[in-house]
Amino acid sequence: MDKASSDTLVRVQNTLSSLGNVTHRSLFGGYSLAINDAVFAMLVEGRLYLRASDQSRDYQQAHNPPMLVCTRRGRHISLNYYLADETLWRSPSALREHARIALDCAQAEKTERARERRVKDLPNLNVQLEMSLWEAGIRDVETLCAFGAKECWLKLRKARKNLSLHVLYALQGAITGTHEAALPTQIREELLEWFMQFSVQNQS
Repeated sequence: MDKASSDTLVRVQNTLSSLGNVTHRSLFGGYSLAINDAVFAMLVEGRLYLRASDQSRDYQQAHNPPMLVCTRRGRHISLNYYLADETLWRSPSALREHARIALDCAQAEKTERARERRVKDLPNLNVQLEMSLWEAGIRDVETLCAFGAKECWLKLRKARKNLSLHVLYALQGAITGTHEAALPTQIREELLEWFMQFSVQNQS
């Protein structure tokens, strides 16, 4: 990260600390800024851009801040982020309020995307397993995550007595967004131990 962006990132983290922990990732030649995985701002060449929304429209119309334009593969791409200018930086409370609005918008969009995802779209899962989960009363991603891998596996096993350890790994990976083969060793061992204990206790 260049010094200008690094310095601005520190200012952002200090100013917005009351909103949560601001994390960053490299993106489009700059850095995306997020709180709880909801991207609400971009940091490019030391300049902060906030996510635009209906709630920020009045400010944008009054101050006409530049929008973020990135270059990718020789093409200019306009992004829905507006520059946090000196007017905002001079008033930390105003900057926090605009950042809060941007964060609320990002979180709402993230929640909506999660609702729209089907179970089969998660790692390791397919239409057949989605149908089995549906029949077991697990009909969306939110419910799957709320129950957790073990409880979902137990519900599936009521209809399939020979349900395998592989399915347990697949469910855990789906919930954490990880391919089952890439599950951390500690998680795999803990699931294996639980599976073996369950199998012993339920031997016919």
